[in-house]
Amino acid sequence: MKMNKKRKEIIQAGMIGGVLTALVFAVVGYNAIVDNEDLLAGLNDKDVETWHTIAELNSYNFLLGENDPGGVASGWISTFCLDYAETPSTCLASNDTGAGYSGWGNVSGYVDTDDTDTDLKSDDPFYFVVRCRFNDTVKDGSDFMGNRCKCVLTVSGDETITAVAHIGDNTNNSGGGVVSQNGSDFIYINFYWDDNDDGYRITDDGSLDWSIVIKAKY
Repeated sequence: MKMNKKRKEIIQAGMIGGVLTALVFAVVGYNAIVDNEDLLAGLNDKDVETWHTIAELNSYNFLLGENDPGGVASGWISTFCLDYAETPSTCLASNDTGAGYSGWGNVSGYVDTDDTDTDLKSDDPFYFVVRCRFNDTVKDGSDFMGNRCKCVLTVSGDETITAVAHIGDNTNNSGGGVVSQNGSDFIYINFYWDDNDDGYRITDDGSLDWSIVIKAKY
C-alpha cells in the first residue's frame, strides 16, 4: 500500500521531534547525575567536620596528669562543684591554673588525679563543672571555635543526669560552656550543668557516681 506523501512527512517530522525530545531528556538527565555526584563529593569532602571523642572517664578512673592531658593533646583537667549562689558565666570565666580552683571558697568536691574520693556538704546546692582544654584541631584558620567543643555528663546516685553542655544555646541541655582562656595553643572551657531549679545536691551519707565524654568537632 502506498503511503500518502503528506502523511509520510508528518510521521517523519514526528519521529525527528521524538528524537530531539529524547536527546533533551538525555542531556538533562546527565546534568542531574553530574550535579548529584558533585553534591555527594562535597558531602564526603575532608573539610566537613565531624564529632570525635577526645576523652572518656568516670569517678573510678582518671587521666594521668592533673591539668595536663599531655603535650599538645586536648583533654580533661578537673571536675568540681560550684556553689549554686554563683553565676557560672562570670565566675567560670576566670582562668585559674594548676589546682587553683580547689582553693576557692565557692568550690567543693574538687576531683583530680590526687584523690578519687571527695566529700561534699550534704544538701548544699551546686553546679557540676568539668574543666577541659582543646588544641588547634578546633580552630578555623587562626581562631579557636568554642562551639566545636562539648561535654556529655552522666550522673547516678542521689542525682540522675544525662546532659550535654556546650557554648551557645543550651535551652534544652541545662548547662553551658564558659571560655576561661583562649591562647595560641589551647582554648580552655569550663562546662557546667544546671538543674534550672534549686541546684544539684547530695543527701546525708549519699553518693554520686559520674562519667564524662569530651568531644571536639574537626
